[in-house]
Amino acid sequence: MTLTIYPAIDIRGGKCVRLLQGNYSLESKYYDNPLEPAAKWYEAGADWLHIIDLDGAKTGKPENLKVIKDILSKFKINIQIGGGIRTKEAAKAYLDSGAQRVIIGSAALKNIKLVETLIEEYGDKRIIVSLDGRNDQAFSEGWLEQSGKNLLDAAQNLAEKGIKTFIYTDIEKDGTLSGPNIKQALNIAARTNKEVIVAGGIGTTNDVLDLVRYQNLGITGVVIGRALYTGDINLSALIAQLKEG
Repeated sequence: MTLTIYPAIDIRGGKCVRLLQGNYSLESKYYDNPLEPAAKWYEAGADWLHIIDLDGAKTGKPENLKVIKDILSKFKINIQIGGGIRTKEAAKAYLDSGAQRVIIGSAALKNIKLVETLIEEYGDKRIIVSLDGRNDQAFSEGWLEQSGKNLLDAAQNLAEKGIKTFIYTDIEKDGTLSGPNIKQALNIAARTNKEVIVAGGIGTTNDVLDLVRYQNLGITGVVIGRALYTGDINLSALIAQLKEG
C-alpha cells in the first residue's frame, strides 16, 4: 500500500490561501484562482485534492461550491472537501457535484446523528471525519472553539458509529512546517483501529517518508499544504519517490 498524498487547497473569498494554526488573521495568499494550484498538483501526479472551504467553515454553508465544480469539470481527480458541512443538504451538494467524499468536522462532534445518517445514505467510504486538536482536546467551529471533548474519546465514539477514516490535524503544527504530530495520529489509529490521514506541520519530504513506516499501524495518507506552496516539497518528485518504494 502506498501512502496517499493529499495536496491541500484552502479557499477563502474565491482565492487559494494558507492560514497559520487556523488563524484567519494570519493568512497568506498564493493564487487568485484555485484552479491554478489544482492544475499544478494534478499535473504533478496527484490522485487526490484536499479542499477546504474556509468561508464555509465560518458560515456553515457551501460558499465556494462553484469553484469545486469548476475543478471537477476540468480535471479527472478525486476530491475530498470540507469546511462548514453541518447539514445533510451541504454534504449532498458536494457529493452530487462529483466530490468523492466529504469531510465532517465540527458537526461530527455536535451532531452524531448526522454522521450516522450520511453513512447510511452514502456509505462509509464517502464520509470521513476531521479531528482537529490542541494537546488532547478536540476543537470545532473552524478551530475557533474548544469542544470540551477529549480527542481520543471523540475518535472512539465516531468509530463506533461507523467512521472508517479520520483526518487528524494538530492545530499547533498547522502551517508551521515543523513536522507532524505522529504520536497523536498513532494514538487515534490505535484507539479506533481505523485509518488516519495526517495533517498539520508537514514541512519536508522526510516528514512524509517518516509516515510511510507507520502504514501498518493505520497511517494511510498525508495532507500537504504550505510546504507545496513554498516549494519546500516538490510534489512530482515526492510521488515518484513513493512509487519507487
